[in-house]
Amino acid sequence: MTDLTAVPNFDEVTIFIKERVEAMRLPASQWADLARLAIQGLPHDAHRLAELEDRINAIRAELRRVVLAASEHFSEEQLNDLRKRVGMSKTAWRAAKTKRAVTIKHGFSLVIY
Repeated sequence: MTDLTAVPNFDEVTIFIKERVEAMRLPASQWADLARLAIQGLPHDAHRLAELEDRINAIRAELRRVVLAASEHFSEEQLNDLRKRVGMSKTAWRAAKTKRAVTIKHGFSLVIY
């Protein structure tokens, strides 16, 4: 992604966010399945759960930077259009802005779309 201190290009931001959201869908789904098992005290692959958390958190860090820049530079109308184009709800957009890491405690509220 280019310099985000100036007004970013709407199309570039849209493409970038869409790619990151798509890249996060499968790991988030897999994480949710494993996290449910962990919460229920059922056997699960703790190593795989940690790997998925790391991957999701890395994607979220990239996404957060661009979402914050877009929120700062684009109008509410543009943000609504952007969210619609990338397939994110308003709740998911707010979750993408938070810095908390995906863990069993906070993850379910952070990996929503």
